[in-house]
Amino acid sequence: MELERENMCLIGASSMDDWVSYQKTSNSKEELQVVLLTHPRDETDLPRLLPWSEHLTMQDRRALTRILMPVFGEIIKTPTLNAGILFLPMYADEMINPRTRAHCRKVLEETALEIAARAGAKMICLGGLTGALSLYGRRLLVKANELGLQITTGHSMTAVSVLRTYLRALDDLRIDHARATMTVIGVGSIGGSFTQLLARQRRRPARIVLVDTPSRADHVRRYAEQLQADCGIGVEVEFTSPAGALPIDSAAYRSRFVISAVSTANIIDIDRVAPGTVLIDDSQPYCWSRQSAWARVHARQDIAPCEAGLIDCSSIGYRSRFSFDFADQDETGESSTSWSCMAEGLLRVVAPDLPPTIGEPCIDNLLAYDEAFGKCGLKVPALQCGNHKLPIDEIRKHFSA
Repeated sequence: MELERENMCLIGASSMDDWVSYQKTSNSKEELQVVLLTHPRDETDLPRLLPWSEHLTMQDRRALTRILMPVFGEIIKTPTLNAGILFLPMYADEMINPRTRAHCRKVLEETALEIAARAGAKMICLGGLTGALSLYGRRLLVKANELGLQITTGHSMTAVSVLRTYLRALDDLRIDHARATMTVIGVGSIGGSFTQLLARQRRRPARIVLVDTPSRADHVRRYAEQLQADCGIGVEVEFTSPAGALPIDSAAYRSRFVISAVSTANIIDIDRVAPGTVLIDDSQPYCWSRQSAWARVHARQDIAPCEAGLIDCSSIGYRSRFSFDFADQDETGESSTSWSCMAEGLLRVVAPDLPPTIGEPCIDNLLAYDEAFGKCGLKVPALQCGNHKLPIDEIRKHFSA
């Protein structure tokens, strides 16, 4: 534990006890202006919070989470704000599975909010699949109001982060957007919001293909017509199988850009991705393998697989030490990178006139967050796959060949 008056990072499952002890010794009662509710993606993530669980089997790790309570994994004190990350004991597949979803929803809607409120939280951000689980925050509003909490999903800032990652890829890799095809897999809260922002950009691709499940066909077709009218470029649609699998001839395998924000794991086969493709993924769980993607980069440097949802918040004094494996972590484990859902809450502390995001983001909210992103000096960190920075110079040479 580091105890500096202005900057402090309390790490691990004891971080709340350490925070309480700190406040007692400093004779102060400080609020956590922002608390991110999130969860491990799967069993391999659990040791980040509980290092000793690394010695457990995957089956035992899953059994363990069934008896855990939500627990803080980190509390961050900066000169301008205090923030916490509260981990819920559930995995992504449990939040999707109809048989276990109700239990996950109860933990989120009741236990997690109560724990956050007792910790002095004022604003709650929704990470991972908690946004979708809560109907984009709507199911939490009554309980949050009772507890004096504000809710914001983080989806406005996440859509901004996807856009800014796309723009950084254009700059870093010197790609000619005017001749590019972009495939967007998942036309939900994030994918749809991203394309709304994209439609208002000067650097748009020549063609967009929207991909979603057959159950959303009517919505996707209507949205494609509206998007084409808004941006004046060709917009086509494609549908997965009912289970979410891509067709074998999917546009995703012949596009310059593939943007993904879905909840179906590993639907993109990295081996089939065309050379020269930029992939930007904000899926939960991942919709393409980070291990396979990095192995291909290492061997051939012919694709650019990028993480979305990452924001460099150094301009507002944010520093974290939790082991998220961000590529900018220094030798002490510190990083100025925040998940975009957390960054939305941080930004609302710095710029309190920003509206909360409840439900799918509207274009006015999206534009307001995009403007605040620039005004407050936030940035997209270096393009990365997992915790590896992409070798931009080598990839650029292949892309321009």
